[in-house]
This record gives sequence, C-alpha cells and structure tokens, in this order.
Amino acid sequence: MGNNLKTISNDKWDILYDARGDDVQETRLFLTGDVFTDIELPGSTGTTKKRTVMLVQHPCSMRKGIELNWRLLAVEVTKRKPPTEEEWGGYFNLMFLPDLFPESTSRKIHQAANFDNFYVLSPDLLKNRIACLSREGIEILMQRWVNYSSRVIVPIGDFGKQLAPVIEETDLFDEWCEARDINNLEQGKSAHKDYHNWLRSPLYGEKTPQEMLKDESTRSTVRKEMRKYLKSQ
Repeated sequence: MGNNLKTISNDKWDILYDARGDDVQETRLFLTGDVFTDIELPGSTGTTKKRTVMLVQHPCSMRKGIELNWRLLAVEVTKRKPPTEEEWGGYFNLMFLPDLFPESTSRKIHQAANFDNFYVLSPDLLKNRIACLSREGIEILMQRWVNYSSRVIVPIGDFGKQLAPVIEETDLFDEWCEARDINNLEQGKSAHKDYHNWLRSPLYGEKTPQEMLKDESTRSTVRKEMRKYLKSQ
C-alpha cells in the first residue's frame, strides 16, 4: 500500500472532512485543504466569475507567526462526478471531494480540486469557508499534491507523522476558543495572539508547548497544561 495512492470506497467519503457548511467554525485557523467559495477569479479563457478554491500549502508556509502570508497558494474546485475506487488511484491532477455539499439542492454535491488550475491569492479574498478536511483528508490531499508535483508517491503514513504536530496545534486552538466562548473572527484574532504566546512560553523550564507537540508522548501533557492555564486565567 505504501507505493500506491490512497483510495477510498464510496461508503467512506465522510472520512475526508472535519466540517462542512454551517459546521465550519469561523475561528478555526486556516489549514491545508480548507475550501472557500464565491471568489471572483479569472479562468483559462479570461472570463471572471465566482469560483471555489482549496488551499494546498503546508500550514507552516501559510503564515509568519500569527499573520497569514500576503499570498496563499490555492487550486480551483469544480463539479466532478463521484469517483470510483479505481479513479482514486489515477487522475493524478485531482483531489476528489465527493459530497462536498451534502445538503445542497442548488448545485452539484460532488466536486474535485484541480491541481492544473492554481491561483496565488490574497487571504483577504478567503472569507467564505465552506469545508475543512479531516486529518486523513489532509494526508490524502498532500499525497496527491506531492505526486502531482514530483511523480513520487510518498507513503500516506509519512504525511501523518509530519502533519500531526501542526494539526494538534490547530485542534488545541479550537479548544482554546471554546473554553473562552470565542465564536467570531475578531475575537479569534486576539485569542490567536494569546494562544501563540502561550505555545512559545517554556513549560517545565525548557521546552515550549509547541516543541512538545512534536513528540507524540508529550502531546497529552500539552493539552492538560493548556486546560490548567485556561482555568487559571
């Protein structure tokens, strides 16, 4: 399996997503695989219209500190028939997004991100987020994106190990916001600054929480210490 692209059976599409539609939290940090819609962008013929895009950068390359970079790499998401398991193993230029709009009655629910159609966008354009991939969804996206870019198939587990610390960091911020009843973007920006500072403050005199998240054996300690800190404030 390590030498093949990951495939998904038709009854397991839900594993791709962490949240869709109204379930997407406004305060969630931007992450690889986030999908945004209703962005006025030109196409191959020069025609401008509202388009849907997906972020494909690694999370660490999206920002400096808490600030997003002035340009982010995204690819267009368009209608696409649901893939067969065999098609998951091919169509190297696509990241399939079946059931992206599971409750929509006005547009096709099956989509795919097309790596051939990429944009470099200002984060100011990315206002209407409609989906966030799950950990497994991000791993699959990264495997397909790297294969598209290099023709090398990296074992899916390698992406899981590499992405785990930053996804843990993102999930912890969700918990931080929930604990402080923060549910809008403006409050989230202030909370992110506080969270960023806490992540980089040494625990136990040496390592910071961010450094400890890189070690699977100490991630639970970071979560415990964060909860303790929030209760003390």
